[in-house]
Parts: sequence; structure tokens; C-alpha cells
Amino acid sequence: MTGWKTLIFNGAVGLIVILKELLTYTAGVDWSDFLPPQSAEMVVLGVGVANILLRHVTVGPAGWKARSAG
Repeated sequence: MTGWKTLIFNGAVGLIVILKELLTYTAGVDWSDFLPPQSAEMVVLGVGVANILLRHVTVGPAGWKARSAG
């Protein structure tokens, strides 16, 4: 494997390890101490709206595109 395939594979493996550690660390947290149950919908809605607004203020294409040599 070379180039992007190696980067993607190693990044995915690293991400899996990080996510596993984060899930293990946060498994014992009582989230109701931080957020009341009624606010979960608002948090999800806020993240969604923020993503929509961010996409509207960016000028480049979504994702990476190969540049043509012209």
C-alpha cells in the first residue's frame, strides 16, 4: 500500500483506538449531571444547524478534489 491508501488505513486504525479509549473513559459518566434529558434534541439540532451554516459560508468544494494540471 502506498500514498493515500496507507494514510487512510493507518488513520482508521488510530481513530478506532482513540474512539475505543474515549468510549471506555466516558462509559461511567452520568450525563444527566451535565445535560438534562430534554436538551439532547437541542444539542443535536444545534450541531446540525452549525454544520449547515458552515457549509454555506465556505467557498471551496466539499471534500478534496484533485487539481488538474491546466
